[in-house]
Amino acid sequence: MLKKQVQYEQVMNDAVEHVFVYAVRQAMDTRKLIAQFDAGRGPGPHEEHTLTISLRDTDLSVNAEHIPHEWLSMGTGYIDMRFSKRIAALLQELNQMAQKTGRFI
Repeated sequence: MLKKQVQYEQVMNDAVEHVFVYAVRQAMDTRKLIAQFDAGRGPGPHEEHTLTISLRDTDLSVNAEHIPHEWLSMGTGYIDMRFSKRIAALLQELNQMAQKTGRFI
């Protein structure tokens, strides 16, 4: 595999981890969440991404489109503020949807 492709995949894996880190900071049970980028799009690289966060074993999900690749970082431990805000909004929306159905994240 080419070095650029390996780096791209690492950035994407780190971005998924950032979703879970943010969920933990919000006292959410990450075992109940599924986070996925670019579902159905095929392998990248892509300049913009779609993030889907869903509640495991339900049909509840939220997504955000047009997330610039430059918002995602690799191995720094730093979450871009714009990406962080997008994650926060998605998790809040999913949590509200779940609560309406009697589920808690």
